Amino acid sequence: MGLKFHKRIKIAPGVKINITRKGISSVSLGAKGATVNLGKKGVNATTSIPRTGLSYTQKLSGGTSSKQNLIEQVPSTEQLNIESQQTEVARRKISFLLGIGIIMMPYIFVWFLLRSGYSRRARYISFGWLILLLLIMRSQPV
Repeated sequence: MGLKFHKRIKIAPGVKINITRKGISSVSLGAKGATVNLGKKGVNATTSIPRTGLSYTQKLSGGTSSKQNLIEQVPSTEQLNIESQQTEVARRKISFLLGIGIIMMPYIFVWFLLRSGYSRRARYISFGWLILLLLIMRSQPV
């Protein structure tokens, strides 16, 4: 059994960042009973009955489910090389509207860059902007 680490930090009402030992894993939007989780593996919606432990989660987009991963065959090294070359060529560009969203409300839109295809540079710049704005907001007197 391995050691696990998980921390949830509240940024604003209804907005939480989930951190694991590998870094920021996802962001959760919503209140008790209904949340949307935006992460590296896709978007999930969860509904629950508070204080009962009963919940239902549905994958809205991105990634494959764990059952599908178990069924898939292990690809050969040639297939992996071809796929990695294709992903290098098919880098996603940040659209104009996503760029405006990142500038205006980074605590929501920056998480869209966690999907595959965006460059590390774009992620570092947008998360840096998010951290800078959070530090500025935190230093403001109330």
